[in-house]
Amino acid sequence: MADAGSRGQSRDTVNRRGLLLALIPLLISVIALGAWLYASQDTGSDRTWKIGAERRGSDNFELLEALAAKASSPDDGVRIGVFQTAGSSESLKLLEDGIIDFAAIPADAISRPDLAMVANLYPDTYHLIARRDAGIRSVRDLVGKRVGLPAITSSEYRSFWYIIDQYTVQPERFTARAFDQDDAIIALRNREIDAMFVMRAPGNRRLKWLADAAQIDIVEIDQAAAMQVKRPALKQMTLAKGVYSGTPAIPERDIATVAADRILVTRNAVPDEVVRRVTATLFENQRELSLSSRLAGFVSQPQLSGATLLPVHPGAVAFYNRDQPSFFQENAEPIGVTVSVAAILASLLLWAKRRWEEGQKGRIDVYNLDLLKVTETARNSASAKELAGLRTGLFEMLDQVVHDLDKDKIDGQGFQYFAFTWRVALDAITARQAELDAKSGNSRRKSGKLSTEV
Repeated sequence: MADAGSRGQSRDTVNRRGLLLALIPLLISVIALGAWLYASQDTGSDRTWKIGAERRGSDNFELLEALAAKASSPDDGVRIGVFQTAGSSESLKLLEDGIIDFAAIPADAISRPDLAMVANLYPDTYHLIARRDAGIRSVRDLVGKRVGLPAITSSEYRSFWYIIDQYTVQPERFTARAFDQDDAIIALRNREIDAMFVMRAPGNRRLKWLADAAQIDIVEIDQAAAMQVKRPALKQMTLAKGVYSGTPAIPERDIATVAADRILVTRNAVPDEVVRRVTATLFENQRELSLSSRLAGFVSQPQLSGATLLPVHPGAVAFYNRDQPSFFQENAEPIGVTVSVAAILASLLLWAKRRWEEGQKGRIDVYNLDLLKVTETARNSASAKELAGLRTGLFEMLDQVVHDLDKDKIDGQGFQYFAFTWRVALDAITARQAELDAKSGNSRRKSGKLSTEV
């Protein structure tokens, strides 16, 4: 009984092991499938890619919302949405954390090494706006005045203090106050402040509303070239006379100011195809985007020569290089000439090779014909002396053929044909010699017998 129980227990153990062994391939398949599904989540087909945009209702939000709507393609499974942020600083943080995938930031903002550029969106232009009765005609006239600034966490806030440093105005000599969103515009209109600083695209509608509601001037910032030394992303910009109001003209004349391009950036990890789709939408649908946002008219391609502060994402580069000819297209003519010359040379080489082979074959044919004549002569010969001459000539011919083989006048295959025919000729001479020797022996025996009888 104990043996039976032990055998039953052993069978159970074997069955469990067999079951586990059978399950191993299944487990491996499940793990592989799970890994594949996880990896495929980042291809753009099973998720919504997010574009960070500033407050709803702003020009920035309108442009990026129109871009997201146009770039989304349900048929391809690519969905792009807009994620509202508090400004450039928050957008950069959200990009770094992977919460959003694209964002529009000023080119002079602090960037991260894991970001790449997609396109130039519009010039984020410095606007130092003052009430006309405040007596502010230059940056240095801010002394003793009340100035409204963007939120402390914004890149605009830091840009204002860079201007103050450039013009060496002591911060303690004027009163600065940070406002949320467009509250500074209302404060300027209500005379709570004397001036304000914002960064907006030229012709911003909120600034037009302010120009209609209050008597304002736009203060010139005329040291763009000097400021660019420390901040290469900055560039000189001109605000055209009357861009915010025609009567009276605001500004009263063309004035110099500074701008930093607002650029669309993305994470390096975003798939090339998704970035290419967004880039293509910006440029191929620029007219349709302009119906939703006037800023679409400012969109431009970045330099691909490495002159940008951030590298251009490979997906965007793929779109920008779409019309550039490939190496073969660009060099079609010299390649065609080269191919033609190569074809001619190849034909000449083949012709020369064929003629050489024909020459080798012709030489072997001559030798073989000579061997056939030797064979025929040997078979019909009645003279041992003649056969000896044929044998000597045969070996001389072999010596000549070996010499030709050494000089590549004939090839190995031709030599094999010759060797076979040469052996036949030699055998014919040997056989004929044997026949003659036999006849000669018979004649001598008959002659001896005849002499004995006599």
